[in-house]
Amino acid sequence: MDTISPDDAAPPRPAAPLHATLTSALEEARFEAQVSPGADDSALDLTVYSSKAPWQETTPEAASAWLAENGLAAEVSLNDGYCIVITLYTARAVEKFIAVALDPWMRAHTTATQLADVLDAHGLTFDVDVSAHFIEVALADANLHSAVKVAALLSAPGIADGLNVHRPRGVRRLADRVRWLLTGVVGSEVDITADPGCAHVQEHLTLRATIDQARRLTQRLLHAPHSG
Repeated sequence: MDTISPDDAAPPRPAAPLHATLTSALEEARFEAQVSPGADDSALDLTVYSSKAPWQETTPEAASAWLAENGLAAEVSLNDGYCIVITLYTARAVEKFIAVALDPWMRAHTTATQLADVLDAHGLTFDVDVSAHFIEVALADANLHSAVKVAALLSAPGIADGLNVHRPRGVRRLADRVRWLLTGVVGSEVDITADPGCAHVQEHLTLRATIDQARRLTQRLLHAPHSG
């Protein structure tokens, strides 16, 4: 029976051929960084500018610790502008960096875009904010019309009945009703905060959903009938 010695094992694939793949993933994740060839032609240097970097402090030590914790074989240095530079030597390291550092942001932004598109298609007024693990949707307009319309699209057209949404108590009670509704729709508790506004700020409800919750909500709204 033939055996394979370590000398016969295939060498690791170099990082350099994945230059375009890494660049595309950074763009999709909206992660500000620059990819360039390393001093070793087979390596890639990743200069990080983004605040989305998963290490807590912008130091080589923090970045190195994060890489080690995630099993990424790479070297870390500071350039002349005191930016973190990660040198990735193998394709496996590039793929793992994308999977661990960028995939959560890629998925979050894709989900947020899909949710924003369906909300826009229904003529709602909203703002969307994205983090790696949550999507926030602020529904703010006169009489909380957009929040009420979301409920109507989810088969609860009378959700604001009996409430004075121009008063703080009415806004808070509407938030409670929307929370119960959305929790039933997505299958887990959704965080809703109420802001009754003031003379210069419109009253609004803010939905804070996990990425999976936002995806389920998007699917429900995609299949909701359009109404005026």
